[in-house]
Amino acid sequence: MRLVLRNDQDIKEIGEKIRDARKAKGMSQDELADIMGTDRKTISRHESGIREMEIGTYFQYCEALETYPEQISPKRLYEREDNSQLERLIAVLRTLPERDLSIITATAEQMKTLNERNGA
Repeated sequence: MRLVLRNDQDIKEIGEKIRDARKAKGMSQDELADIMGTDRKTISRHESGIREMEIGTYFQYCEALETYPEQISPKRLYEREDNSQLERLIAVLRTLPERDLSIITATAEQMKTLNERNGA
């Protein structure tokens, strides 16, 4: 089953996001190809937006790159005007490293405690 994408720009955007996620992990195309059981040429074609991919391959990228699907999806699929603030915050939080999440969690807990004390 192929991913259902609206246009070539979606394919290119997914490829760019896969490349960015791979590079953020300090991984080469060869290393990613080994993890996914494919060849570097296939990885290169996906990253450059030359080749569409099966939905299973899309999820393989997510697993291999230890990322959430929305992190490598076209923005138009998850960034909508009608998203609540909480949904937008969750999407951002999923992209942050554990260290940053710890700081944000501690800050949020402090804010909650202050609001409870102030009756807010």
